[in-house]
Order: sequence, then structure tokens, then C-alpha cells
Amino acid sequence: MSWTTKPVHWPACAAKIRDMVLPILAQIPGNSTTALAHLDAVGARAQYPVNSLSEAAAALAALRSELDAMLVNGRAISVTPEQYGVGQVQGGDYALSAPNAVARLAAKLRDGADPLTPAGSGHAVAWLVTAQSASELANLLAALCPVLPIPAWCAALRRLQASNDAMTQPTAPMIPRWRQDEPLIWDPLRQTRSTLGAGIAQLESLAADSQSPIAKLQMLASRRQDRLAELGQALDKLAALSGQVWHWQGDGDAASLASQLEASNPPSHANTHTVATLLMSASPLTFWQELTP
Repeated sequence: MSWTTKPVHWPACAAKIRDMVLPILAQIPGNSTTALAHLDAVGARAQYPVNSLSEAAAALAALRSELDAMLVNGRAISVTPEQYGVGQVQGGDYALSAPNAVARLAAKLRDGADPLTPAGSGHAVAWLVTAQSASELANLLAALCPVLPIPAWCAALRRLQASNDAMTQPTAPMIPRWRQDEPLIWDPLRQTRSTLGAGIAQLESLAADSQSPIAKLQMLASRRQDRLAELGQALDKLAALSGQVWHWQGDGDAASLASQLEASNPPSHANTHTVATLLMSASPLTFWQELTP
């Protein structure tokens, strides 16, 4: 088929949906007015019993603020063996001992040339994973990254697990490159979906009115039970964390934290393969501190 020029116009598939939706939507205002009039007539005689658990649930309303308090703004920095100027090349492999990793974190806290170096006093948490070989570090990270997916650690794990055959060079795809499948939703399709979808949602709501109020309440109760069961399983899964890291925490300004790190007595230089991460925030890092108590 040859290339041809075509005018842009409203798609027939969208026009068909619109034409089918509009006749029913036009009747909704009058129908709603009638229904509200019926409700007003019986409202004075209706009784709405309060759920017996409502008072107990209201007493725990402050838990939302406690949950929100776990999320704080802060900065994080990581050191891994393959970072330029951080690790050392040993026999074709990158190495970084635990003391050198901690020293690098301390030096970074004193890096006046970095405009994003934290200023003022704050709270700090540091984690360190160290091993005596690259394969041992890969095994440790393979168990930890699903639980604590720090981007730099995950990148180090991918590098350790990669096949680094210097004699094999994969063929690069030509430019432009295909992307993964994704919704092809640009305007005007985005606006079409939004507008027509809102109309169809009204029809779906009307279709649901075929059920009695009792049937709806029974369905909602069933959904709540199913959702509570899902939440219970999800919480059990979250609580079943595993893995082990070296942990350190401190308080103070960047210079003070650097001195504390230098005096923190990290694992010995026998641990030649190490990754480490330092978190710092002006707010308490309660969740992260308690993650590795």
C-alpha cells in the first residue's frame, strides 16, 4: 500500500459509543430528581444503626499520622566496588574492602565540592554488606535485594551475575529502537477515553441499580472480607523479612557523622568485596533504623 494523505476526523468507533450512551444519560437528571424525592419522603422514618466497631476504629484514627511519619525526606549515597575511584581492580575483578567503603562514606560527608552535601544536623543510618569474594557477595545480595532493593546494590548484583566474556560482543540494534508494548494513548484518544469512559461509568452505575440495597450490602460485606484476607496475607509476607546486613546509625552534622563513621570499627580488610549505603535526614529515620535494629 502506498503512502497517502488523509484528513483527520472523529473516529466512527468513538461516535458509535457516544450515540449509544447519550440517550440514557439524558434521562438521568429527571430520574435522580424522582429518586431523591422518594428519599426525602422516607428519610425522617429511616434508622441507620451504627457499626458496633466504629467507636473502637475511631479511637485508632491517629495511626494514619504515625504511618505518614515513617516517610521522611532525606538523602542517600551508596558505594560499590565498580564505581570509578572507589573500588580497586584485582585480577580483572573490582574489589572494595569494608574499611575502605566506610572511609569513602566518611570522606563524602566532608565533600565540600558537592553542592548536595547535607548541611546542618541530622540523623543517619548506614548499611554494609561485605564478603571475601565476588561470588559470596553476589549470593548475599541475591537474598537481600528483593527485601531491600537499593538501586546501587541491585546494579552491583546484576554486574556480578552478568556473563562478562570479553571475546563476545553482542550486535547492537540499529537506531531507532523498539520499546516495550505500552498503551498507545495520546490525544485525542486520551480525551476520548476519559470523556466516553465517564459516560459509560454512569451506565455501569445504573446497571448496578438492578440489585436490591440488601444484595449490594451483602456484596460489599463479602468484598470487605476478601480484602481483609488479602491484607492479612500481604502483612504476613512483609513481616517475613530475611537477610543480614551490617548496621550503623548516628546523629549530628556531616562532619560529626564522618568522624563517627571513621571510629565505627567496620569489618576488617579481609572482606574485600563490599557495598554500603548511607541515609541522612533532618527527621528521625525511625522505619529504617528499626528495619535493622
